[in-house]
Amino acid sequence: MSSVYQNKISSCRICGSNQLKTVIHLAQMPFTDEFISSDQLGTEFLSDIDIAVCKQCACAQNINDTDMGAYYQDYTYSVQSSGFALSFMSTLAERIKSNYFSNKTAPSILEIGSGTGEQLMAFKKLGFRVIGVEPSDKLSEYANSQEIKTLTTFFDENTTQIVDPEFRTVDAIVTSYTFDHIPRPVEVLNNIHKILNDDGLLIIEVHNLELIRQRNEFCLFEHEHYTYLNERTMRYLLNQNNFDVVTFKLLEESEKRANSLLVVAKKANKSNISEVDVLNEIHLLDSLNNEINKSISRIDNWLNENKKYKIVAYGAGGRGIMTIAALANSNYIQYIVDKNPKSDNIFAPKSHLPVYGIERLAENRADKILIFSFGYYNEIVSELTSKFGYTKDQFISILELLEPANA
Repeated sequence: MSSVYQNKISSCRICGSNQLKTVIHLAQMPFTDEFISSDQLGTEFLSDIDIAVCKQCACAQNINDTDMGAYYQDYTYSVQSSGFALSFMSTLAERIKSNYFSNKTAPSILEIGSGTGEQLMAFKKLGFRVIGVEPSDKLSEYANSQEIKTLTTFFDENTTQIVDPEFRTVDAIVTSYTFDHIPRPVEVLNNIHKILNDDGLLIIEVHNLELIRQRNEFCLFEHEHYTYLNERTMRYLLNQNNFDVVTFKLLEESEKRANSLLVVAKKANKSNISEVDVLNEIHLLDSLNNEINKSISRIDNWLNENKKYKIVAYGAGGRGIMTIAALANSNYIQYIVDKNPKSDNIFAPKSHLPVYGIERLAENRADKILIFSFGYYNEIVSELTSKFGYTKDQFISILELLEPANA
């Protein structure tokens, strides 16, 4: 995928203003999921990531549109192997059912970016009628094989109705870590509004820009992500497009995933005015680029200080791939492991580190394991200590290096 079309936007994705100020710059970064074979080394897609903030509405966004069609058709990321993720999905479904649909028989729900169907399976077990929309051929094929009805297509600004007549309108729409992949969020919200029944619910989970800023999680700035929202700008976006925020506190923080902004909104008949302190939002982001550079230096310094040890990275998801791609000392990492690697005999883009299943840690033992999937830290440590005899002092969370020592 080295030849990928990109186009720089001229106006805000949220309000249409042309007052965009670039605040984050990451040079020559890859796609998070474009793993390569040995004969493809050096041919992967690399391009700068630039994040701007709108001086009119304060919403942060990627200034490039990137042609992702072929990328998502081959996309294979799944959380099937994580007990914590599956528990989260069950809890989310149960809370939605008990809080909003306890008196309704067989409510209907549509998921945008439904993957292999685990979240919809959790809703189906509670009596929901479910349908998914998923652009990946492989993921939707698997979901359908599990009797989770899934349409293999994109949900975008052109999706004004669902082709399945049973789901032309639905009681709820859920989308987890997909809404921020949508380049035209306003148009998509308008189409969601048409598909929802009166008083229908919209449940959105995205990465929380506030947590990104606090933790210096620059790895979440990706070509695949177009918008970056916090509670204030999410409320603004929803209110401006005929949705009323019901709650940001459906789940406790301990029940959420590593970086999660989870909102429940209700379909409304008109837009509402939601004020955002634009100057404050810009101020919060203005210094982030400098803090990101400091975080990268902290990780590089740690790798240099520990280069006498055999260091292995755990996590071939976006956090691991994007963080490693920004490092100067990634060569001090021996290899990357993941519980669910995309394939055999593959390498990470840009760093060209080999990627293996976790069994590699038994065959080629590590001295130190740097965990990038920090949301699953306890689960990972527990599994690797019990299976392969590692000790807790051999693990370090990337969060310890991303955040300043006095944070």
